[in-house]
Amino acid sequence: MVTKNVIYTLRKGVTTQKLKGKNINQSFENLSSFLNNCTNTTPDKTFSSGLTAYSAYNNDDDPAIAKKIVLNIEKLFGKGTTEPISYAYPSWKASSQTKTEWNIDAENLKKALDYLINGQPWPKYTFGPVELLLSYDFKFIDPSTKEILPNQQNDSTITVWLSRSRTCSPTFYFPFQEANNYFDEYVDKIEAYLPFKFERKHLRIVTENKDKGTFIFRKL
Repeated sequence: MVTKNVIYTLRKGVTTQKLKGKNINQSFENLSSFLNNCTNTTPDKTFSSGLTAYSAYNNDDDPAIAKKIVLNIEKLFGKGTTEPISYAYPSWKASSQTKTEWNIDAENLKKALDYLINGQPWPKYTFGPVELLLSYDFKFIDPSTKEILPNQQNDSTITVWLSRSRTCSPTFYFPFQEANNYFDEYVDKIEAYLPFKFERKHLRIVTENKDKGTFIFRKL
């Protein structure tokens, strides 16, 4: 059986899109509005979430700030897991720069958000200095009726990075076989809720051949 979907996924060479909002709290409010009105999930039901603090990278980054951030987060969530941010090739020598990570469950999500919001404005660092990653799986609903749209074989996803720079990476499987009038009508319903700028250049038609286990992507 062959299935087709209109898919919104960032084109090759583009890794993230900027989130709407002037700060972390506005960006999260926009994300929450989208999830509550257009999907069958809610902001507290993450597929995965984690907080990461980065050490200073070079002379432009103040090491004291990075150390203070780790100590403050440890007071909230205990010891995190620290490891090098990268390894050199081919020697595999560990980078002197590190990252410390904490898994954040639903009960601690608000505490992590409050920490990020209250710490604004965060200093400009090469990496970080701190970011909250949130990942969601969902199916689309009709914003008016709140009913799940039919024919959604695949979950859509959005991964969000909340930090000094606020970005996201969406992969949306719309339950439409073509970008027709029905598709355009649905996009019109949800576009005001989307937490990022909707750009049609990222739309594709994906055809899945389940017998062969292959996917064919075609530009619109």
